[in-house]
Amino acid sequence: MGECGNTSLMEAMELRRHRKPTSPAQPANADSVKDRGDAHENSLRMSKRPLLIGGLACALLIGCVPIVSAFTDIDHDPHAAAIRQLEQSGVVGGSGSGQFKPQEKLSYAEGVSLVVKAFGFNLDRLRFIREPLASQYFPGMNDKAWYASSFLAAAANGVQFPKDMSPGATATREQFADLVAQGIHHSGDYSFTQQAVVFKDEGAVAQPYRASVQMLLKLGIAKLDEGDEFKPKTAVTRSEAAAWINGGVTFVDKMNGDNGSVQNPAPSVSPLQEVALTASKLSDKVQEVKVTAQAPNPGYSLVITGIEFSGSKAIIAVEVVPPKPGQMNPQVITEVSAVTYIGSTYTAELRRTQDEGSIAARPFKGGILPGKNAR
Repeated sequence: MGECGNTSLMEAMELRRHRKPTSPAQPANADSVKDRGDAHENSLRMSKRPLLIGGLACALLIGCVPIVSAFTDIDHDPHAAAIRQLEQSGVVGGSGSGQFKPQEKLSYAEGVSLVVKAFGFNLDRLRFIREPLASQYFPGMNDKAWYASSFLAAAANGVQFPKDMSPGATATREQFADLVAQGIHHSGDYSFTQQAVVFKDEGAVAQPYRASVQMLLKLGIAKLDEGDEFKPKTAVTRSEAAAWINGGVTFVDKMNGDNGSVQNPAPSVSPLQEVALTASKLSDKVQEVKVTAQAPNPGYSLVITGIEFSGSKAIIAVEVVPPKPGQMNPQVITEVSAVTYIGSTYTAELRRTQDEGSIAARPFKGGILPGKNAR
């Protein structure tokens, strides 16, 4: 093995952290999450993107010998190339047993951790008034659970989670597609103008995940089966997860390479008016926060991109999603809304722009919390 290969391997080993899994937020899934804890930490170890880029640059520019695969059970897997690419890039690592277990089901917590590490999500560029904790963002989540830091990093980078999400539950294909699509979305600004992909079980895809599934299909990251079905409710396998992650990272790297550093547009005032925020109690620990506004046509929508905690206040940041290019919409005033969830002890406030009553198209993005209940 060349010197470069040894260096990359040593860097990857130094980045590995050994954490003892603790009881998760939801007792009903305690055994499931605990059993997967060690397997997750060992077989889905990931490094930050700088290591990925550095390793690839070394292999391409210096021509050093690539790291020999530690996996003995992927030779006949259809996604073996993607798994090896992620392994050699430091995104995934061996479990010590020499197996990747490609056909094993992926838990939702494992999926979140994989997306966080693969897309390099962290808290480095964010500022907090006090130390951020996963339990502040996800009421009931154990801050010492092995997956807590991943959920925190994902939320801080704008990733949204369903209210009924359970870390220890098996991730479905539509759920993981949504995580990967959000990983791509929050890595830069990209345009998707391709015609929608038509498939037999499109109606079976849950409404919140349809745009994400379409994105992965349009980009060729996810594939339909021979019967032109996506099978959204089927559990995603580790092999499929690796293929989708590798496809997403490859797309982001290609777009950034083609266009240079992707820059967000300058803040602007949105056309939405009569913005309002309401909070309603769901339980002793959780309250629902809903932001509504009047849009000039039904092509607009709202997305809650984060929450900044300041003492007892939870300041909601909202982003306006403009109509799709070329889309024809009737010029009819339409109410749009977005919902998130926070702890019952906080008072929700809307982060406004200088133009009172409207929302910034690209709002503050720091100390972010989509505020979904981990349960």
